[in-house]
Amino acid sequence: MDLDIKYIKITIFLLKKIIGTTFPNPPVVSLIVESNKKKTLNKIVSFGCTFEGGRPHAEAVALRKIIFKKNFLYTLYTSLEPCCHSGRDESCVSKILKTKINRVVFSLRDPDKRVNGLGEKLLRNNGVAVVGGILTEETKKIYSGYILNRKFHRPKIIIKIGSSLDTKIASKPNKSDRITNDQVKKIVHVLRSEADAVLVGKKTVNIDNPRLNCRIEGLKKFSPIRIILSKKLDLNLNSNIFKNCKISPTIIFTLKNQNQKIKKISEKKVKVFMLNKRMFKLSNIIEELAKLGVCNLLVEGGGEIFTSFLNEGLVDRLIIFRSNSLIGGMGVNAINVLNKNKKLTFKHKHLSIIRNNTMEILEK
Repeated sequence: MDLDIKYIKITIFLLKKIIGTTFPNPPVVSLIVESNKKKTLNKIVSFGCTFEGGRPHAEAVALRKIIFKKNFLYTLYTSLEPCCHSGRDESCVSKILKTKINRVVFSLRDPDKRVNGLGEKLLRNNGVAVVGGILTEETKKIYSGYILNRKFHRPKIIIKIGSSLDTKIASKPNKSDRITNDQVKKIVHVLRSEADAVLVGKKTVNIDNPRLNCRIEGLKKFSPIRIILSKKLDLNLNSNIFKNCKISPTIIFTLKNQNQKIKKISEKKVKVFMLNKRMFKLSNIIEELAKLGVCNLLVEGGGEIFTSFLNEGLVDRLIIFRSNSLIGGMGVNAINVLNKNKKLTFKHKHLSIIRNNTMEILEK
């Protein structure tokens, strides 16, 4: 196997392990390989992953762990093109150029307009050999949300539905029902840990009273930002979601002119975005979320919210958990009336049995 492919494969393998841990920056994995001059002996001498919270970057972590030796060549392998813009710290390109790195190999060119080939160009212009585009199809899948954020100013949007066999999410209106099993619940917590934000409507808050965090040991600190859509701010302030906003950041999108209610809600340490009636639509809301750095958005409810996202063509992936029971009767539909003039088609990607429930994944 070609050495470049071998080492990029390792970065991709490790990259999958840190999805959801580096918000607001993308996850990156870097390796440094030491080689003799004939390249007959090659070994990994350092590696780094983007830290929790997005900094320091993977390349910087890998570089600070290594002691360079004379008469050896050093290649830095990284899942994403090294950044070349400075912010709270100098750029990764600047740090690389201060070392004995002879060569840089990356998988995906960074879609961020501040980089997007410029990192590669600066390295080349300063005498570092660069190879890009190794196994890009694999990394594109992992970075799909980041690519959508940087190129189209929106996150990747994943709808998660938990329903009965006849696609009902509750036995009757304004009632909360536990439909799927405990194993499904654990999978949902993992999905939350991989998302930057989770979004619900005000009915889900008031009726289901969710916490929308991760409650699996080891994943708790990777709970997503909670997003609530409520035009009138008619939310129950005693809901679970308002009990730990200091730990789990919470954002509410509402209409303007809700000043008295906003004061009460702000006391819960919640951030409130006020939009006028014309601007209160999903396309604007997800653009605001993209500005905050959200690349992967998990939509958890309810039926009106699911339907709105589908009608506006804003769904990239559907994850449907189905129980083995039927509700019928007055049951609440997971999806309401869809636009007749817009045909929605998704491709089946995965189907699995989770005890007596199923999980189906569909993508555009």
